[in-house]
Amino acid sequence: MVEALSRKGPCDCCQIWPPNTLLRLDHNTSAMAFPVPSHLPRRPNPQDVSSEILMKIDQATNQTLTASLATSWLAELEDTIRATETHIHDRIHLDLPQFEQQLESSKSVQTRLQSLVSNVDELNQTLSDPGTGLIPILVRSLTTHATLAQESADATVRHETLSHLLRCRAEFGSVLSLVQMGKLPQAVEACGKFDQLLQNAPAHLHQTNVMLDIKRKFQAAKSRAEEQLSEAYSRSVTVSPKCLTILSSVAVRQSETVLSLSEVLSSLSATSLSSHLTTLRRDTMAHYVDHVLRQPTSLTISCENAENRLTLFPSPPNSEDLTTRLDNVSATLKFMSTHFTAFLPPSESLAFSRSLCKPIVTSVLSNLLVPSLPSSFDLLPQFIGLSKQAVAFEEECVIQLLGDDKSDRLIKAWVDGMGGHYERQRRLQILDTSRVIILSPESADDRFLVEIDIRQGQDKAPEVVPVQEEDPDASWGLNGSSSSSEAVDDGWGFEDDTEPESESASAATSSIPAEDVVAEDSWGFDDEEEDGTAPVVEPQEPPDANGLDKPDDDAWGWNDEAPADPAEETAWDDPWDEPPAKSSAVVESRPPPAPSIGLSKASISSPASTSSPKMATRLEKLANKGKKHLNGNSPMSSPALSTPMSSAKPSPAPPSPPPPAPANPSEKRPPRLTPAVVPKETYLVSGRMRQIINIVEDVLAEGQKFAASKILPPIETSSSPGTVLLQSAASILDLYRALYPVKFAGRLKTAPEAPMLFSNDCLYLSGEIARMEAAAASQGSLAPVRDRLVECRTRLKIVGDSWFEDTVEQHRQSANDIISQGAEGFTFTADQDRYDECETAISRVVQEIKRLAQQWKGILNKNKYYTAVGMVTEAALSRVLEDILALPDIPEVESHRLSELCRMLHALEALFIEDQDPFVVAYVPSWLKFSYLSELLEASMVDISYLFDSGALVDFEVDELVRLVRALFADTALRTNTINKLTAGRQ
Repeated sequence: MVEALSRKGPCDCCQIWPPNTLLRLDHNTSAMAFPVPSHLPRRPNPQDVSSEILMKIDQATNQTLTASLATSWLAELEDTIRATETHIHDRIHLDLPQFEQQLESSKSVQTRLQSLVSNVDELNQTLSDPGTGLIPILVRSLTTHATLAQESADATVRHETLSHLLRCRAEFGSVLSLVQMGKLPQAVEACGKFDQLLQNAPAHLHQTNVMLDIKRKFQAAKSRAEEQLSEAYSRSVTVSPKCLTILSSVAVRQSETVLSLSEVLSSLSATSLSSHLTTLRRDTMAHYVDHVLRQPTSLTISCENAENRLTLFPSPPNSEDLTTRLDNVSATLKFMSTHFTAFLPPSESLAFSRSLCKPIVTSVLSNLLVPSLPSSFDLLPQFIGLSKQAVAFEEECVIQLLGDDKSDRLIKAWVDGMGGHYERQRRLQILDTSRVIILSPESADDRFLVEIDIRQGQDKAPEVVPVQEEDPDASWGLNGSSSSSEAVDDGWGFEDDTEPESESASAATSSIPAEDVVAEDSWGFDDEEEDGTAPVVEPQEPPDANGLDKPDDDAWGWNDEAPADPAEETAWDDPWDEPPAKSSAVVESRPPPAPSIGLSKASISSPASTSSPKMATRLEKLANKGKKHLNGNSPMSSPALSTPMSSAKPSPAPPSPPPPAPANPSEKRPPRLTPAVVPKETYLVSGRMRQIINIVEDVLAEGQKFAASKILPPIETSSSPGTVLLQSAASILDLYRALYPVKFAGRLKTAPEAPMLFSNDCLYLSGEIARMEAAAASQGSLAPVRDRLVECRTRLKIVGDSWFEDTVEQHRQSANDIISQGAEGFTFTADQDRYDECETAISRVVQEIKRLAQQWKGILNKNKYYTAVGMVTEAALSRVLEDILALPDIPEVESHRLSELCRMLHALEALFIEDQDPFVVAYVPSWLKFSYLSELLEASMVDISYLFDSGALVDFEVDELVRLVRALFADTALRTNTINKLTAGRQ
C-alpha cells in the first residue's frame, strides 16, 4: 500500500521537504521508491528542531508510526516554541531602555511623515491650479510677449531685404551698362564691387529666388566681360611657329572702345591671366627658344603703328654659326620684355620673367651645348667659344634681363666642368661603338692569324740558341752511348755505369740550358739546308700597324731559311696543311712540352728528363716477337719511336736533345753546335679583336692628348683631366668580357671550337694590352689607367686560360663518361653483345677525339693544340687503364678481346705525328703504359717477367702488375713465384 503525504518543496538551506509535497513510500520498505546513487552527495544532518522532526517523520514507516511517536514529536515542537519565546523576552529585557527609545523614535518618524505629505499636497495646489496657479499665469504672459517680438522681427527683416535688393538692382544696372559699352576695365571694377555687395547680403536672402536670379544674371554679365577681355588678349598677343605678334592696343568687339595692352592685362582675372601666361610661356619656349636652339634660323623684328612682330625664317645649316642661335634667343627675350612683360601688372611681371629662367637655361644646355659637345678633341676649341658665348648669354639675359638669382648660374657651372662632360660623353660614344662591335654576329671569314714565340713568357730568352748538330752517320742513345749490340743490352739505363766518354758528352750537352734548346726538327722547321750547313738567321719583318705579324708570312715559322719558292709561299695559308720537311740530319722529333696551365686533373710529364729511362729497342723486339702487327707496324713501335715517359714529376723546361754518339764508340770529339732560330707558332683570333684593339689605342691616344692640352680651364676635382677617357679604354675590355659570353652563350655551349676561339681572343687582348703598357711605360702618360689596364690584362688572361681549361675538362669528362657508360668496366667481353657495346664506346671516343682535333687544329697554336688533344686522350686512356686493371678475372678470350679494344685507341697516335716522327708521349703521359697494357693482355708469364726485369714496366705500380697477373693466369706455382718476384723487384 502506498501512502501519499502532502508536503512543500525542500528548503534551500536544509534540504527538508515541507508539507504539501507528495511522496510515494513503498509499503514494504522505509526508503524512497527509487534508490539514491552512491556518487551523489548525501543530505547533511538538519540543524534546527523542525528539520529534525521532519526527518524523523520522513523516516517513519507504517510499522514504526504510532500515536506515542507523534505525541513526542508535538511535545518536542512545543518545547522548542516556548524556548524561543523565552529567549526573545530575555533579549528585550536585557537592554530595555534602548528598546523603548527606539520604539519612540519610530513613532515620531511616522508622525512627521504624515505632516510632510499634507504640506506637499498644499504646495502642489498653489502652483498647478489652472485658474490661480503661478505656472499657468506665467505661461500665458510669455506667449503674448513672443508673439509681439516675432511681428517686430518680421518687419525689420522685410525692410532690410527690400533696401538691399534696391542697391543690388542699381549696381547691377551699372555693371550691365559698362559691359555693353565695352568699358571692360570699369566693368571689371564694378563687378568686384557688386560681388562684394552680394557677399554682404543678409543671410535670409541667399537662397531666395530673387537673389538667385540676380546672381545668375550677374554671372552672365561677368562671364561676358571676361570673355571679351580674353578675346582682346588673344588678338593682342598672337603666337605661331613662325611669327610672334604683340599689339599695343586693341578694339573691343561690338563696341567703339579701344583698350591698351596694359589695361587688358590688368583687367584679366588672376585665373585667366595665369592661364594665358602659362600658354604664352609654353608656346614661346617651344617655338622661339627650343626650336631656335635646335634648328638654324634667322630672326627679324618689325614695329609698325601699334603692331610689333617677330618673325622666324629657316637658315641653311652648312654655314651657320652656333652663336647665332644664342643671339636669336636673346633678341626674342628682349622683344618680349619690351613689348609684353613691361605691361604686365607688377605682381605678375617679375614672376613671369623668373618662370622663364629655368626653362631657358635648361633648353640652352639640353638643346645647344650638350648636343654640340664635340666628339673629337680637334673640335674642342670651336666649342669653347660657343660655351663662352653661352655664359655671356646667361649673365645678360637670364640674370640681368629676367632677374634670376645670381647664385644659381647653371650654364657657367656646366661650362666650368666642360672637360668632365666631354670625357663622359666620349665614354658613352666609345662604349656604344664597342658594344655594337662586340654584339655583331660572328663571321668565320673575319679571322686572322697571330704569330707568337713558343717560349713567350720566359725571361731573357735568346732569339738564337745553339743546338748540337748530329752526325748523320752516327746513331745515339739517350745516355749518349753507342747503338751497338753491347749498348742495347742496357737500353733502359737500369744500373747504368756510364763511361767517361759518355760523361764528357753529357757534360757538354748539359752546359746548354734545357729551356734554351730547341730540337732541330721538332716541329718540322728546316733549319738546315740539305748539305748540312748551318742556317742563316734572317731578320724578322716588322709587324703591321696592329702590332701583328703579317699573315702571309710563314705562320708557324717553318722554312725560315729556305729560298722563296712561289709554290711554297701559300703552303701555310692553312696552318695545319704543311708538307713534310726533309733534312739530311734527322734527329728524334721532340715538340715543346705541354705548358703548365693549371689543370688539376692532368699531369703532363716532360718527354725527356735527367731521370728518364733509356730506349729499349732490343727488349721491345723480344717482347714483340710473335705478336701481330697493327697497320703494318709493331704494336710497340710507338714507344720505340718516342722518348718513354718517366715516373718522376714533370719538368716545365723544354727537353734537351740527346748528344750525338760518334760512329766509332772509341772516338771522342765534342759535339758540333749549330745556331737555331727560335720557332714561331700561330693561333686564330676573331677579326673583331683588331677593331677592339684599335678603339682602345685610339682612346688611349685621345686621353693622353686631352690630358696634355691646356685649352680647358683647370677645375678642382679629385681626378686629373683625361682620366675618364683613359679609364674608358679599360671599360671597353670589361664590356667585352661581360657581354660576349652572354650574347653568344648558345654558340659557346654547342660549338666545340667557339670556347677555344674565345680563349684565344682573350689571350690576344691580354697580350696586346701588355704591349701597350710596355710602349707607354717610358712616357708615364698612362699612370691614371695603368692599374686598370693591368687588372684588365690579368682578368683577360684568367678568362682565356679558364675557358681553355674548362673546355678541355668538359671534353675529358665527356670521354670518361662515354667509356664508363658504354663499356661498363669492360666486364664479360666474352659475350659478343657486351663486346660490341665496348667496341662501340671505344670507337665513339676515338671519333670524338679526332673530331675535336680537327676542330681545334686551325684555332689553337701547336703547343696548346697538342696539350688539349693530349689531355682528352689521356682521360680516355686513364679510364680504360683503370677499368681493365680493376678486373678481378680475365679469361683468355676476354684478354684477346680487351687487347683488340686497346689497339683501337692506338689510332690516336696519328694525331701526334709530324714529319713521320711521333711525339705522343710528350702530351699523353699514360701512352707507354697503355701500349704495354695491350701487349701484356696477350703476353705469357715469361714475357711479363722478362719485361719487368728489363725495366720496361716502370710505369706500372707493383700492385697493378700483381692484380693483372692474378687476373690473367690461373693459380699455379709459377704465378705465385712471378707475383713474389714482382713484389720483391721494386723494394
